[in-house]
Amino acid sequence: MEVYKGVSEESDARYLLSYINDVLIPASEEFFTLLNQNQVLLHHAFSFNTILSHAIDYMVFIAKKVNKSSGNSSVIKRKDFISKFDEKYHVDGCSHINNKFKLLDAVNNSFKHVELEQKRYADLIKMYGDLNFHNLSADDGKVFFKSQLYSFDYCRVVMRPIAKIFDCNIKTHNDVDDFINGRIHGSFGYGNFLYEYEPYDAIDRMIDFCDSECIDCGEIDDRCDCVSYIYDQKSGERSPNIDPNFDFNDVMSNISGTRVWRKK
Repeated sequence: MEVYKGVSEESDARYLLSYINDVLIPASEEFFTLLNQNQVLLHHAFSFNTILSHAIDYMVFIAKKVNKSSGNSSVIKRKDFISKFDEKYHVDGCSHINNKFKLLDAVNNSFKHVELEQKRYADLIKMYGDLNFHNLSADDGKVFFKSQLYSFDYCRVVMRPIAKIFDCNIKTHNDVDDFINGRIHGSFGYGNFLYEYEPYDAIDRMIDFCDSECIDCGEIDDRCDCVSYIYDQKSGERSPNIDPNFDFNDVMSNISGTRVWRKK
């Protein structure tokens, strides 16, 4: 199901395009620099969380306007709209947190307001417990989301994959409609492997296999802290992004066709 059916006005589309390309993308580049160097402070996390959340406001505005102009009597509610983002967008990353957009929105509003509206966030409060801006805390260049049952790197598990969704080079009026309806989006590419490899791809395939990023946090090997994360009182684990069709013997034979490689 599409978020809305119809075409947004060009002026509204340009407004969203300007926000994404002139504000969100540059902020993402700065955020990822801090993230990769483990230099994220609490105010960095809240600032970028607000920028990502505000992009949702623009999209909700456009969807409501299109819905009204098309004569659709149904009312688009922000809460339902955000739920559709979590269903529709291919937000790669941690399988433990499948409500990234809703959690992003709740963290943003817990930062802006003294108290969250209990009814509006009842499902999240039931899952994570009481939500307020103290759920985020800085620790040695990282910012964690912590509650009674959860403890994980909020920047890497939630904001990192969401930020990449917006990085898809949308430029036109039609791109905006496709983006809001989830037909185009940026992606880290987890699970999106080529299936018709050439022999000369073998070395790159082996490097990717041996040095794969964790799907949950985006880190490689000993930099991954996922085993220390807690999701609903259950320990996290490293989830390497490995080609499901990778065959060690086949790849090694392409790297060195004069030798027979066997697993021991």
